[in-house]
This record gives sequence, structure tokens and C-alpha cells, in this order.
Amino acid sequence: MRMVRPEGWPAARGYSYAVEHGGRVQVAGVVGWDPVTMEIAPGGFAAQWAKVWANMAVVLDAAGTTPDRVLAIRVYVTSLAAYHEARRELGVGWGATFGDHLPAITLVEVSGLVLPGALLEADADAVLP
Repeated sequence: MRMVRPEGWPAARGYSYAVEHGGRVQVAGVVGWDPVTMEIAPGGFAAQWAKVWANMAVVLDAAGTTPDRVLAIRVYVTSLAAYHEARRELGVGWGATFGDHLPAITLVEVSGLVLPGALLEADADAVLP
């Protein structure tokens, strides 16, 4: 197994950003944060949504794969209402990373996430080229 950490990102404590093994990549939960400042992206749900996918692309690249090789994604949101309110804007953030690629997706509302201020978090399963 190979533990993955994108260049310039801080060392994860107690986990890996992704693990690559046997042609597969498991991406850990990704939030809409800036890995340098460690601050959550300002601008609400749609801004964090776009940052989650941009960050996921960085992790996938560090693992040796690309967003179009993602098989499944699990998205955890702190408010389904916020998700629904922002839906019209979410396609822009999604499309910037995934284009027309549509992996299997599960979306679940949760009571909270590990980083204060995070409105969503997503993990993913991908394959290497």
C-alpha cells in the first residue's frame, strides 16, 4: 500500500489523504479548506462544494489518477436544506473538476463534521489508469 499526501499539504494526523493499492485509490474525507492556511473556504455552501472537488482533484493527482477515474463518492452535508438551496450553483463547481463524469454518488445529512465551519465533506473510490 502507498499512503498519499499531496505536495505542499500538511501531514495528516492519524490518517492518509488517500491510499493506493492494487490499482485502486481510496480518498479520505475531503473538505472545502485551503491546505496552506487550513481555513474553510468562505462564501457558503456552493463555494465549499467547489473547493471540495478542487481539493479532491489534487489528492487524486497525487495518487496518480484523475477525476474521470472516480467510481463512487459519498458526500456528507450538515444541511440538506443548504444543499437544495444551492443546487443551481453546484453544477459549476462540479463541472470544473468532473466535467460530464457522473460516478455513483451517495449524499447524506450529518449532524456535524470534523472541521468547524465545514458544511460538507466527501470521500471517493477511484481506479488508476
